[in-house]
Amino acid sequence: MGLSIVLVQISANEFAGLSWGNDGRVEGLASGRFLALIQKSFRWYGIAAVLFLLAYPVGLIFLKSSSAGLAYDWRGAWLLLVIATGVGFLLQPVLSIIEGSGKVVEVYTVRLMQGVLGATSIWATLAMGGGLYAVAMMPAMSALVAIVWLMSRNSLLISQLLKPSKINFGWQEEVWPMQWRIGVSWICGYLLVQIHTPLLFKVQTPVVAGQMGLTMTVANMLGLLAMSWMTSQTPELARVVSERNWFSLDNKFYKALILSTAAFVLGGAVFFVVRMALDLTPYGSRFLPPLQTLGLLFAILFSHVAGLFAVYLRAHRREPFMWPSIVAAALVVPFAIWAAPVWGSAGIVTVLLLVNGLFGLPLAIYLWLTLRKAWHAGV
Repeated sequence: MGLSIVLVQISANEFAGLSWGNDGRVEGLASGRFLALIQKSFRWYGIAAVLFLLAYPVGLIFLKSSSAGLAYDWRGAWLLLVIATGVGFLLQPVLSIIEGSGKVVEVYTVRLMQGVLGATSIWATLAMGGGLYAVAMMPAMSALVAIVWLMSRNSLLISQLLKPSKINFGWQEEVWPMQWRIGVSWICGYLLVQIHTPLLFKVQTPVVAGQMGLTMTVANMLGLLAMSWMTSQTPELARVVSERNWFSLDNKFYKALILSTAAFVLGGAVFFVVRMALDLTPYGSRFLPPLQTLGLLFAILFSHVAGLFAVYLRAHRREPFMWPSIVAAALVVPFAIWAAPVWGSAGIVTVLLLVNGLFGLPLAIYLWLTLRKAWHAGV
């Protein structure tokens, strides 16, 4: 629900005047406050991890009622998936806060290893006949890599965190106001992206749903990769905001904006060419038709650029995109429900294209222009 993004920005501010010692300790006069932030984050994510374990019995009930045709036991795979994801929850705040402190390269190296080893373990599990256990391999390997990294590179930080803190970090005052707004925005964003495949499965056919799911996954992956040019700058943007260095803020943002947008456009162009070529093979039918694929890529591009402007404004430790996200979800969801039974995936792509292109992106640019002027006035 976006809390990891909030922690990156807050830790970038809190780490000002601090440094990492050669032994992995946090050093500086205000180190106690920074450590208190990590401890409070652990508690918050710990509660989330425990609550997530409730997904296991709920999943048992749901899957048991829907799995009459399964000839093998899926409960072990489901249990591993839930536990691995819960452990990942618990480790997430440390990664986010260390990233915010400036160790961007190190944290992104960890995430790269998580992705590579996770994907490798998925293929290996499938090759060995592991079946559904492959689904749990990505979160399981991500948790394992994070644990090994923390124990080998940050063991003394862990020892610092185990000591009771005398400083009470004001979570309600300093984190919660942005956290709940970001959470609402993330829920709306989840609806905007994830509702379409199950909707098409319900009102159309599994084939149409699969086409939308696969094409949407590739488009979102392009957006995620392109966003890395901006997210890697998030700690630095938050730092220069805390210093009120608006010239440096704009300079860093413009460079990341251009690179990230160009990366998405280039990646989208390559994917579209590959998509057209796949029509010469049996795999072309796995994706949406070419025109719909192109429309979906533009819709995700509009959303991607709007997200870049959101990163700039959120670096000020504010969340002005909550209400726009709610309105966007309120527009997309009912119109998608209305369009899907009649026009199928073409109707959903049209809805996304119109809402993102005529509402989401123009509003994001407007908010960026007006709030940037208001927040930087007099400096």
